[in-house]
Amino acid sequence: KREERSFRLRLLALLLRYHSIGGLGFQAALGGAAFSALQRCLGVNFECFASPLNCYYGAYCSAFPDVDAPFGSRGSFRGFAPRRGSYEVNPPFVDGLIT
Repeated sequence: KREERSFRLRLLALLLRYHSIGGLGFQAALGGAAFSALQRCLGVNFECFASPLNCYYGAYCSAFPDVDAPFGSRGSFRGFAPRRGSYEVNPPFVDGLIT
């Protein structure tokens, strides 16, 4: 019961946060076939811009680590410093991130 209540509160916080930003382009992602091809052909298994609502691989950076971390976010992309590997990078279509 306690764990379920905690999960529900975390989920509510996450859903309210993403609802509050309401912008277009924040949850646009590649299709499953594209993610699968990236994984198969290039060994990609990490998304640099995702959320618990749209991640494909389960390993990802997100815009709101404070509410996303309980659902698997590794933190903000701005603090991500990979040393090697293949990554899918599809930032939200908002000024300041893609310019």
